[in-house]
Amino acid sequence: MSPHCNSQPEFHRLIDLSSSLFRCMGLLIIGLPFLLGFVGCHGDISGIPNINNAAAFLEDNATYIGPSMITPRYGHTATTLEDGTVLVVGGSDERFLTSLDASEIFDQGASVGLNEPIPDTVSGDFIDTDVEGNLMLLTQGGRVFHTATLLPNGNVLICGGAGDVLFAQATEVSEIYDISSREFAPDFLQLNEEMTTPRFRHSATLLPNGRVLIAGGQESRSETIIDPNFAPGQPGFQVDINVFPSLKSMEIFDPGALAFIPAISTSGADAEYLSARGRAGHSMLGMAGPDGFLGTTDDLLVSAGGFQTLSTIFAPQFKMPWQQDTSNSTNFEYFDTTTGENRITAGIVADERVNEPQIINLGVHRRSTLEFDFDPTDGIIDIPSVPGLNNILLIANGDNDDPACPTGSGSNDLLVATFSSFGPSNGLSFSLFGNEATLTNSAEFAAIDPLCFFSRSEADLIQVKTRRTYNGVTIATTVGVTAGGGYYFPTAAGCVFTLNGICLNDIIGVTIYDPFYNAANDPPWDPTGNINPITHPTGIFGTFINVDGLIADDTLEGFAEGSVLVALSQEKVLHTLSVVPGEDGVLNTVDDRVVSLGGGAKYFPEFGDEPTTISCEVIMLPGTNAP
Repeated sequence: MSPHCNSQPEFHRLIDLSSSLFRCMGLLIIGLPFLLGFVGCHGDISGIPNINNAAAFLEDNATYIGPSMITPRYGHTATTLEDGTVLVVGGSDERFLTSLDASEIFDQGASVGLNEPIPDTVSGDFIDTDVEGNLMLLTQGGRVFHTATLLPNGNVLICGGAGDVLFAQATEVSEIYDISSREFAPDFLQLNEEMTTPRFRHSATLLPNGRVLIAGGQESRSETIIDPNFAPGQPGFQVDINVFPSLKSMEIFDPGALAFIPAISTSGADAEYLSARGRAGHSMLGMAGPDGFLGTTDDLLVSAGGFQTLSTIFAPQFKMPWQQDTSNSTNFEYFDTTTGENRITAGIVADERVNEPQIINLGVHRRSTLEFDFDPTDGIIDIPSVPGLNNILLIANGDNDDPACPTGSGSNDLLVATFSSFGPSNGLSFSLFGNEATLTNSAEFAAIDPLCFFSRSEADLIQVKTRRTYNGVTIATTVGVTAGGGYYFPTAAGCVFTLNGICLNDIIGVTIYDPFYNAANDPPWDPTGNINPITHPTGIFGTFINVDGLIADDTLEGFAEGSVLVALSQEKVLHTLSVVPGEDGVLNTVDDRVVSLGGGAKYFPEFGDEPTTISCEVIMLPGTNAP
């Protein structure tokens, strides 16, 4: 057996507990002990991916160190598959001067053989081979700045990207990962066409009809410029250069035809971004349309963050961030999947967002939100549920991409969408909330201590379903989770990069965004107690709650009462966060957990750094194990 495949690996808890940490619940979930272990890894040709992927019990309010990745990396993609495993693709391990073609899968149920006894902890392992024992390699070489999109049939579209972050051209050929064989681009999934426009730093978003909308990004172009230092006709007067301008264009991948097709609106016009030169390095996310349900034919796709290059000729000549010839996008726009049209909306976001801006939709995807009770003792619902308030979009993370000193304000934005049923997109309107004290990444609230803030660049923001108790009633709700990242701040001596917050809030810390908790009005945050009333029925505002437990003020101010201590083991950027199932083996339930994969110790101006040695950590949120 390969040294990369441990027979009984363990998660080592980062925070001591006096009680035993582990008990194996897999048998209670699936009933058959051998099903947990019918998984091969790194050269074992007898295995198949774990279908159920039920995980062992882990105490919540903690982070656990998992097995090491087979190929350490950063700048990769990590996609949770339908069976609960995570597909890790591409990235770099060499300061982005090259990219990786190696891929692997994180499987919580791996490394338990058919005839081996079930260990006390089924902690999982990484698998880097297909079902025949061959290495899982991208067929078109390594990729960075690519996208990975989970298709309706469970396969994954690997789209675009480039071979490095310097001068490599955009990758023309995309490929599909086949979950049945664990191969990239097997014969029956060979794509019939290249992308209409090869691109990187784009977005790739699944449409309700099962197709994928590929939007914006940057392309590779050759341009001829005139050097005024030479006379016409002299060598050097005309110079050919390679540039990477931003794109307005959109195209669609059709899984049925295995081909890329133009994105055309119902009026026959090309679908494209409406900003002057498009958008790159942005984030796009689906939201429920007028019917109030996400994943139906009237969904809308919101784009925010990113940048555009100033012109084609004066576009950047390499792909590193913090270029001189770009401008940041402070507006946001949405794509109507019914008409195929894009619209710029009214409103400006509170902070420029480049370098991993994030959007998540924390809204309740149904026709109403929670009913609201000012006084739970009188038995009267003061405000009934409000139809239409079903999209609460949080825009966070990133920096302003300033070449001199790329900083972020730490302020985040909320978009609340409503529909009047009259006018374009059924009367869609957005209410934009920004610069609120509770929407700021800070050790304390900005209204109390405006100097104590930090921003996260190159850090994921994901949403996880969990339990919360409000007004004495326990409900399942969705929270946002972010961890790690880094940022810069200007000082008298110049621009300083740090992975530590200026208020000692190390960015190893985990931050939870609770959409129903208002720090300005509510008692101390308690995810499982009965003291938190719902003071804003639509989830407007909410609060970013730092749960790293490293701030003395957490206890002094009564903030989280110092009882929630969740943090990564070490600082990292360019890592990924993914939701994986808990003990029940089923995704999108209240016992889900978060896995952090890969990451580097430094940021782009230092051309990254070698990846961190501890590359897999499992985050257990507060309340995960509540009854």
